[in-house]
Amino acid sequence: MHPILVQLGPLTLRWYGLLIAVGFLAAFWLFRARAARIGLDEREASNLLLLLLGSGFFGARVYHIVWKWNEEYAFRPAEIFRVPVSGLVFFGGLIAASVALILWARWKNRPIAPVADALALPLAAAHAFGRLGCFMNGCCHGSSCDYPWAVRLASPEFIAGVPVHPTQLYESIGLVDIIFALWVIEKIGRYPGQVAWSYCILYAVLRFVVEFYRGDVPHHVLGRFTLAQVVCATLFLIAWMFSSRLAYLAAKTRAKTKRQTGP
Repeated sequence: MHPILVQLGPLTLRWYGLLIAVGFLAAFWLFRARAARIGLDEREASNLLLLLLGSGFFGARVYHIVWKWNEEYAFRPAEIFRVPVSGLVFFGGLIAASVALILWARWKNRPIAPVADALALPLAAAHAFGRLGCFMNGCCHGSSCDYPWAVRLASPEFIAGVPVHPTQLYESIGLVDIIFALWVIEKIGRYPGQVAWSYCILYAVLRFVVEFYRGDVPHHVLGRFTLAQVVCATLFLIAWMFSSRLAYLAAKTRAKTKRQTGP
């Protein structure tokens, strides 16, 4: 795998940037297909996606810069603006986009749960493409291993040629599974917010497991866990709590309606 797709003189097209763009286009198409179900016209859906893209991109970039400041940016501040080369941190983007979505919902006076449900599957699809970009770029790589499916990346230099876990592919494949699960939940869902919270639960579990095989991040929390795993555990607990509460309220409402209407 090589991070550069095409290089024409000063113009360089990298797999990382291309696959992130493809992921956004996939999310754009999937969300537009769901927008009518929640009462959004095409213009509103497009504007919302652009808002979430901008805020998510900003949050993902800021998180990465803060996280990697000492080792990457303190003495090379120009690298901050080289996004096709450097990384984005998903959780930073998720937090920023979630805040933007909450503010948008309040501004538009719309219930947030149906919109979040419609966004969950497109987000998973975009993320799956983004992890393929990480794979081609060599970032988010795994620890060394001797399994038959180990890969040898071209970059970064200190692991070039070393067989490592393809953690980017682990996550991308897992996200495809999550997409299928969310599609099923969309069909049989029982309450608003179920798809969105299910995404949070499923992704938290997936990322928590994949982190054990990461080789580019320190496992310094309690001597075993990464910072991302702490975030995953927190996300899982929050999502499980809200999802359980919503499921309980929905079941209670259905039972009350059934008593009122009779057999």
